Amino acid sequence: MKKTFLILAAFLLIIGSGYAFYHFNTTFKTAAVAKLEYKGMNLVAPIKELKSTTFDELKAHHINSVSLIPYAFVDVENASVHYNNKRQWWGERTEGIIASNQLAHDYKMAVMLKPHLWVNHNFYTGDLDFLTHAEWEKWEADYEKYILDFAQLAQKEKIELFCFGTELGNAVAKRPEYWSQLIQKIKRIYSGKLTYAANWDDFDKFPFWNELDYIGIDAYFPLSDATTPAVADLNEAWLQHILKMEKLHAKTKKKILFTEFGYRNSDQAAKEPWTENQKNINNLAQANAYESLFQTLTKKAWFAGGFAWKWYADDYHKENKNSVDYTPQDKPALETIKKWYQ
Repeated sequence: MKKTFLILAAFLLIIGSGYAFYHFNTTFKTAAVAKLEYKGMNLVAPIKELKSTTFDELKAHHINSVSLIPYAFVDVENASVHYNNKRQWWGERTEGIIASNQLAHDYKMAVMLKPHLWVNHNFYTGDLDFLTHAEWEKWEADYEKYILDFAQLAQKEKIELFCFGTELGNAVAKRPEYWSQLIQKIKRIYSGKLTYAANWDDFDKFPFWNELDYIGIDAYFPLSDATTPAVADLNEAWLQHILKMEKLHAKTKKKILFTEFGYRNSDQAAKEPWTENQKNINNLAQANAYESLFQTLTKKAWFAGGFAWKWYADDYHKENKNSVDYTPQDKPALETIKKWYQ
């Protein structure tokens, strides 16, 4: 009888310890994720009017914020910026931004307005350059009008966060005075939170973080050459990048916001996440990359969260669910995101 009692007591102790261990780890994970201000998604601008079903699905996956992107097009030969054109998709134009923002707010989601540039000849925005001072001034005048128009819209529509530039490293490095005065002009118009989306390889070179609310990073950090990288290996690869971010946070006292982050469901998804070279479908590689990002970053008090790239409106993604793409929709990575966003 005594032996039976001791065995039962030991069993209950093990079960109790197991419960305590599970409860502790669940509480720790929830506390870590609860720090995230932005559990976000970058929305692909829809061709036609957005339906509320898009936000039903976003809400079901614990997404609390969305990024809306009013694209503009740069003609480098004429140093010009064109936007809000009737030939553009509905979601890229002013009417689409206003309606999409209203829907997001109806669903109690915060919004980041994030103007992007497309440059002709497949030119990367970070390398944008002009030969003459006159060309720079023409482009800057056009860009300023583009940004201030949407800053005014953001103020009028009570958009919570405005990102006034995306991956424009060379333009910032060559023309810092322009960007300094542009920031001040935006602040006179817009009273919400302000950031800039620096590319992952030059975020520490942007000179104006002290004037903004967040350090914005398009976080396509290279992590692993492996076809299907293990989460533990990815966690280790993050350390060098985290150290760099921690140093900048310590210097500026600003939280870091991933204005974009994401991986394609392909082989070597974490090698060069900004490229689209791999064509073989590999859903596990994508899911592992997301899992590692959340495991490592949610431990950091300076991490404000971010906006995953990207989410298609309505049923567009269902027509492309068997292809390689950044979207986590209809893929295991979406459950990973849902788990960490709850």
